[in-house]
Amino acid sequence: MSSILFSGRFCKPHTSHFLTIKDLSKKYDKVVIVVLDYEKAFFPLCMRIHILKELLEDYKNVEIKVNKTHFAEITKEEFESFGCDIYGAGNIEVLKHMEKINVPCVYVPRTLGDAASDDVKFQKIEKVVRDG
Repeated sequence: MSSILFSGRFCKPHTSHFLTIKDLSKKYDKVVIVVLDYEKAFFPLCMRIHILKELLEDYKNVEIKVNKTHFAEITKEEFESFGCDIYGAGNIEVLKHMEKINVPCVYVPRTLGDAASDDVKFQKIEKVVRDG
């Protein structure tokens, strides 16, 4: 069983996040999304989690977790506690750090475009985020 950890601030979750996670869910048996809980977030953690859960409720192989340590500073033991085989990211600096601590990595290109705007569920959630 293959599993990937994909982390980010998700401040605020948007179409590209959704498309990237959707793509990962097709490639891996298990996808763990880790939302960074950091002090200077302008969009509350509870809202970021809620939006991601709503967007991804139909993706049974996707889990959402929270972490306070940025993955550019995480230890190998902290990574292993998430139970994933691979770390995936589009942030080159974070990938360099993960390689340095001997965590298998894969580059995940940042998805561009509005393909998810056709998804009715995404449109509803995008409206809630936009209108408050």
